[in-house]
This record gives sequence, structure tokens and C-alpha cells, in this order.
Amino acid sequence: MKVVFIITGAFIFLFVFGLICLLITKRKRKKKSRVSIKQPSGIDFGEYVTIGNIQQYLYHRSENIHNPVMLFLHGGPGSPMLPFAQDFQLPWEKYVTVVHWEQRNSGKTFYQNISKEVTPTTTIKQLISDTHEIVLYLKEKYGKEKIWIMGHSWGSVLGSLFVHQYPQLVSGYIGVGQVVNMLENERIGFEKALENAISAECKKDIQALESLEPYPTKVFNQDMKNKLSTLRKIQGKYGLAASPTAKLIISAATSPFYSLKDLRYLIFADIDGISHGQSLIFQELFGTLNLNTVTTYQVPIFYIHGTEDWQTPYPIVAEYYHTITAPKKGFYSISGAGHATMLDKPIEFCNALLSILGRSDDDVH
Repeated sequence: MKVVFIITGAFIFLFVFGLICLLITKRKRKKKSRVSIKQPSGIDFGEYVTIGNIQQYLYHRSENIHNPVMLFLHGGPGSPMLPFAQDFQLPWEKYVTVVHWEQRNSGKTFYQNISKEVTPTTTIKQLISDTHEIVLYLKEKYGKEKIWIMGHSWGSVLGSLFVHQYPQLVSGYIGVGQVVNMLENERIGFEKALENAISAECKKDIQALESLEPYPTKVFNQDMKNKLSTLRKIQGKYGLAASPTAKLIISAATSPFYSLKDLRYLIFADIDGISHGQSLIFQELFGTLNLNTVTTYQVPIFYIHGTEDWQTPYPIVAEYYHTITAPKKGFYSISGAGHATMLDKPIEFCNALLSILGRSDDDVH
């Protein structure tokens, strides 16, 4: 009888699982149709390219292949934005060719390679080199002298260092959720979370935060990783940091740019050791990184930052902005937006982007 129950339960599980997959696939097809590029001069494709001796994934979209090209550097490290692109990017594509790159040990690139072999090479220096290769590839592919760079969160570190090192290849840089000093980010973010917990009189959160002290530490070991994870959960509760919501989960699950197979990266990120695959970058971010030592840029520099972002605290970025020199610079505050600025306020973000590009669009409303 026990065997019968097990078999029956297995069939029920498979039926429900299959039904869910069917519904997700149906929604994916509907979204794919809605976001399809219909302009004759448009492009919409993904590809694997050999970059830094491994296969890395690029996804290209634009309504006009002759548009300026912008390379999007995702955050994390290890957190691609392509699964959510349908929620913020579509209005951009009238004016710019957007290329998402899923970095080493991230997203679709992760499963195309042997992670344990890639992990020792996943460093800031190597990713700058990868970025350089990709920029040269895009310049040749689209016949451009220069391209735009947009960096989000960790990607803003990579982007800032790249444009500082290779200004001759860059039209301009746009930092979103800009990281300046990781330790200072975490210190202020911790204090803000504790302030919110005290205001809410939540003893559980207060005790959890106090148990993390001293926070942060320069050594990014397993203990610090656990502390960071705890802080992010509490920050997310108070709207101080990006966190997975039901809306985001559904959006990723039904993304037209991620297949059901691709979703395994998002589902099993911690289990598969993906965070371990970025450990060398985390060690550099917490140990030595300080963009306050980089204040002179030879390309236009722009920041788009949410006023409610306490993961990369707004005050730190605003202060850094006033210290830098560049041929042209601009700071765009997005009221009410958090760390995932383009997802929180997609219309306001798009308007800021078009302003930076020197364009305007009455259709963005």
C-alpha cells in the first residue's frame, strides 16, 4: 500500500509540475510575441562568443541596428538582469542597441563552461580584460568607433575601472546603483537597517543585526558571507535593498529571454556554488576596492541613482559625484527608487537615459 501511495504521489507531482511548466511556457510565448522586434532594421538575438578563452553569452536587441551600442554590465557579482529586461528595457531599444553580457560564472555563461575551472580566473582584472574583448568585438560587429557602457551595482565597479583604463573606446559611462567603497556601503547600510528595525520596534531584527557586529569586515570569508546574506534579508524587509518579490519571481519565470532550462541558474544559484564562483571578486570588493582613488575620467560620466537605495547608499554616490572630473557629467536622482532603479521606476529611468543620450521621446509615459 505504501508503494501505491508513493507512485500516486509521484504521478500527482509530475502532473502538477507539468501543468505549471505548460502555463509558464504559454506565458513565455505570449511575452515573446509582445516584445518581438518588428522593425526591418531591428535585431533580436543571443549568441555565445569566445571571450577570455571561455564561451560567454551576449544578447543583442535594438529597433535599429544603426543605433549607438550600449554594453550592459550586470551586478551581483553573478546576478544577470536579462531575465527582467522585458520589464524595463523595451523603450530604450528605439534609441540604443542594448547588449547584455552574462559574465564569468553567471547566467547562461555559467552552464556553458566548467565552473570549477573558471572560478580561479573570475577576478576583477580578468573581467576588465573580458570587457575589453567584448567592446572590441562590438565595435567591429556594428562598425562603431566607440560604445556606451552601463554598469549596475557590481557592474558599476567593472564599468568605472574599464572606462578609466580604456577611455578611447567609450562614448560615455552610466552608473546605476554605483559602488564607490564596498565597506562604507555596508557600514552605512547596516546602520540604516538597524535604525529602521529600532523604529519598527522589531526585537527580532534588532537582535539579528546586533549579532552581526563587527560589521563589515575586510576579510570576505564564509562568516562574512553569512552576515551579508542576513543583512540583505533584513534590508529587503524594510525596502533598503533589492530583494526577490513575487512579481520579480513571476517575471523571471515567464521571461521571453530565459528558457525553462536557463531558469535553473536563478533557482539553484546558492546550491550550485555560484556564489562561490564569484568569491575572488567579493574578496577584492571588500578588501581593496575604493573608487575614491579614481576621480579623473576622460569620458562623460553619468549616474542614475534611486533616492531609496541603501544597498549602494545614495549619499555616498552623491558625494563621490562632486569629487570627480570628466569632460561632461550628470547626476539623475530617481525619487522613490531603490537599488534596482530601472525596475522600480522604469519610466523615470528611461527619461533619464534618453536625456543622457541627448534624446527625448513623448511616447515614454
